[in-house]
Amino acid sequence: MVILPDDYIGSSCVIKSTSNDLLTMGILHKVKDTYIDINSSRNELPEIPYNMVVKVEIYNAKQGFRVLVGNVYLSTSKIVRIINLTEATNDERRQYFRISSRSKAVILRISHTYTDENGETGELEYLNQNVQLVDISLGGLMFKSDLELGIGDTFDIVIEEMRDSMIYNCTIRRVVPRADNLVGYGCEFMDMTNLQEDLLYKYILKRQNDQLRRIR
Repeated sequence: MVILPDDYIGSSCVIKSTSNDLLTMGILHKVKDTYIDINSSRNELPEIPYNMVVKVEIYNAKQGFRVLVGNVYLSTSKIVRIINLTEATNDERRQYFRISSRSKAVILRISHTYTDENGETGELEYLNQNVQLVDISLGGLMFKSDLELGIGDTFDIVIEEMRDSMIYNCTIRRVVPRADNLVGYGCEFMDMTNLQEDLLYKYILKRQNDQLRRIR
């Protein structure tokens, strides 16, 4: 059982299912040795089934963010009580904190080396290419495009909606054909600073707030 410091009381929280569906958001109201309570001063909370396994993402500007996994013990319109809390690993934490996105982004520069049908190699270079995100997490993002790229290609990208002019360095790890005749490129963020990660977290948290308002 993970016991959080009292400094986390008042922190923003996001509750998700194990399949990463957004269930609700609230404020960490109480921290005890065997449970935490999350409530909301703005809206009624949806009821979550008893004993359901959930992920709880907790953000605190000073203490940093945490991702916990636990069971719902009590769920009403005013409070969610979660027990049996364990801490997610760093890899799990990055995987859990993912949100779909239709934000526009700009790839500043990317080069792709290819081999043609005759076995000869060539290079394609793209500058200031507009792409559309599919989803984003603290570990990486997926964008869709008609650009011809490949696994291992590295590039710098700016997410327009973040409004911080922060440049993120990415490497393509997956190439996924799509039904809309575009290609999805799953990318990993490389060598992020604490400031970059903090700004990214705030952006994702805002997107989740927007999504939750639409659900309601």
